[in-house]
Amino acid sequence: MQSIAYFNVSFFSNHFLILLTCKHNLMKALFTVLALFVASFAMAQTDTLSAGVYSLAKAKPHTLGTVVKRQILNGHTLDLNKFEVYTLTLSAGKKYIPPMGDSKFEQLIVVKSGIVKLILKDSSKIVGPGSLALILAGDKIEFENTSKQPVTWFVLNFKSKNENIKRGHDAGPSFIKDWNDLKATMSPKGETRQVYDRPTTMFERFDVHATVLNNGFNSHDPHTHRAEELILMIRGDTQFQIAQNKYHGYTGDAILMTSKILHAAQNVGTAPCGYYAIQWHNLKGD
Repeated sequence: MQSIAYFNVSFFSNHFLILLTCKHNLMKALFTVLALFVASFAMAQTDTLSAGVYSLAKAKPHTLGTVVKRQILNGHTLDLNKFEVYTLTLSAGKKYIPPMGDSKFEQLIVVKSGIVKLILKDSSKIVGPGSLALILAGDKIEFENTSKQPVTWFVLNFKSKNENIKRGHDAGPSFIKDWNDLKATMSPKGETRQVYDRPTTMFERFDVHATVLNNGFNSHDPHTHRAEELILMIRGDTQFQIAQNKYHGYTGDAILMTSKILHAAQNVGTAPCGYYAIQWHNLKGD
């Protein structure tokens, strides 16, 4: 009887140890999966773009075929799954055809310096600094430098959390606008040019206007709004208030204002400064 009892105890003890081992391995696996999830989540958040000044001067050049690229910012925001800003420089006499992948984004092209021929569908236009093009998702644009000097333009790529291809194309086609054709509204502060304010493939409403601010003037009192906004510096030296801090923005810089953050701009230079104010609205009530 004693040997039988010993056998039974050993049998159940072994099974109990096996059960404990299985539970331990299961818990270990669960903790490993949880740790990997937390780590991947943390890594995914590292490219979230914060409010601030993103400097073109600090962007490193990379040669990509016929163009030189300088990445200014790249990440995501409250309303954008993907947002990047960079410049491309094309040498005299060269052509540039963007990769097919660009057509999945909505793009805003702004000429920084030089003269370039923009080819959009069956039309083309030769434009200079300050000119721009809105390229709806699904459309493509090509570039040709017919001048004797290099040309540089900004590319803003948007991929929003409220994409609607039909909405954008129903509101109107992609287009090119020459700086010289934009009507200026004058004031003691300077000049304002409303470029467009319309629905697009990525936004319920996409508002873009250009400002020339005279030295010593503020753009407006510090304020907030839900819509995110980017200021693209075309020329000059501007001081930006972001929350309670102040920063300088120079030609080529991109200044990101995140949702509901206090912001304002002041021309602290000795000459007028110029910039594009780009504001996107993912909600109809923004």
